Amino acid sequence: MGRLAGREVDRRELLILFGIAAFGLALRIVYVLATEGHTLAGDEPEYHLQGVLAAEGKWFYTDRPYGEIHEGMWKAPGYPAFVGVVYSVLGVSVTKLLLAQALIGPVTILLIWALASRLFDRRLALTAAGLAAFYPHMWQWELRLYPEGFALPLALAVMILALERQPSPRRAAAVGVLMGMGMLVRPTQFFLFALIFVGWWLTAGARRGIALAAVTVIVALLVIAPWTARNYAVADGFIPISMQDAAAYGTFNDEAKDDPRLPWAWRPLNDRDRDLFDPDRPLADAELRTALQDRAEEYVRDNPSALPEAFFWNGLVRTWDIWRPSNALLAVDFEGRTRWVAAVGLGMYWVLLAAALVGLWRLRRRRTLVWPLLAAALAASVVFTTVAATRYRLPLEPPIMLLALTVLIPAWDRLRARAGRPQVRQTQNEVG
Repeated sequence: MGRLAGREVDRRELLILFGIAAFGLALRIVYVLATEGHTLAGDEPEYHLQGVLAAEGKWFYTDRPYGEIHEGMWKAPGYPAFVGVVYSVLGVSVTKLLLAQALIGPVTILLIWALASRLFDRRLALTAAGLAAFYPHMWQWELRLYPEGFALPLALAVMILALERQPSPRRAAAVGVLMGMGMLVRPTQFFLFALIFVGWWLTAGARRGIALAAVTVIVALLVIAPWTARNYAVADGFIPISMQDAAAYGTFNDEAKDDPRLPWAWRPLNDRDRDLFDPDRPLADAELRTALQDRAEEYVRDNPSALPEAFFWNGLVRTWDIWRPSNALLAVDFEGRTRWVAAVGLGMYWVLLAAALVGLWRLRRRRTLVWPLLAAALAASVVFTTVAATRYRLPLEPPIMLLALTVLIPAWDRLRARAGRPQVRQTQNEVG
């Protein structure tokens, strides 16, 4: 029928793919309707409030942290802008918003198929699309008031353009635009620069690869720059994207360190910093950000073991969910998710993660694929040392799936072959 995703694609494959996308959309719509009226939790009330205020004409206003409505930058602007548009056009309704977000699902499924088609073969690509349609870790945050639903397709687009590709100035600029947009949706998305730098270094050589990766960084900064300028005008201080870059205060404090069950878990408020959030003595956003950052830095200087310990518990254990199920599921209620859906996703994830590690080893000779993914994984662990939860890992879920399928599909074929052999021998004996 034609070439898509770097290879020939026939009509039958497209029909199967669109069928999978339709199934994924239907599943997401059913989930939204089945959980209609869920209690907003975690960051959801903030995004809802910003959407309500935007519908009233107050774009990017918030009441954080002192309860006073003001023009601010508590969150990155991408997702609040989307919520504001939906609320302005369709009316203030969480259900309508989530139904609109459900449309992201088919886009994500198609992008995963495109990435798998480029890196592997037709069968793995269709299997990956089917898995993405069903796997809860791929869609449960799309259907809550969180920016991850938009961060995921933007990250997939970056991987499609950057993984095992020869970089060019045009490609570097395009990836830079996507990275800038991604960081305006979720600032921690910058960990993907590690994938880009390592990948292009290996495919184009150190000098050209790093030079073009630098072009990507510059373009991304240019995309972000207008919002940074707006923040400076509003806050009279340098806040590149949002107040979220002060989040380290919630990890690096004695309460987090001394928690016997959840050491180094991030918390929105601790005794040390309670005075900074006193509504009777409010601080300007820029002043509050600086104070929180200073206290986190001072704590790390006074406690040298804080960084490696937080890296272990947050960057490794929490980010990658490598601990007991009861602990891994503790964030479910806090984030407003459905517990049994999260449990199904967790069980599937552990199988996929184990298979993905085997897949990494088997594909070790594909240096231009394996090393960029390992660089991104390490960068994610470092970035998420300050704030870690399963949802922050979301952009790396598709590579985990693809690597796992390089192991699981051949294993399935071997099982089928073994199951078929005795039947064949028995038939031959009966004929004899």
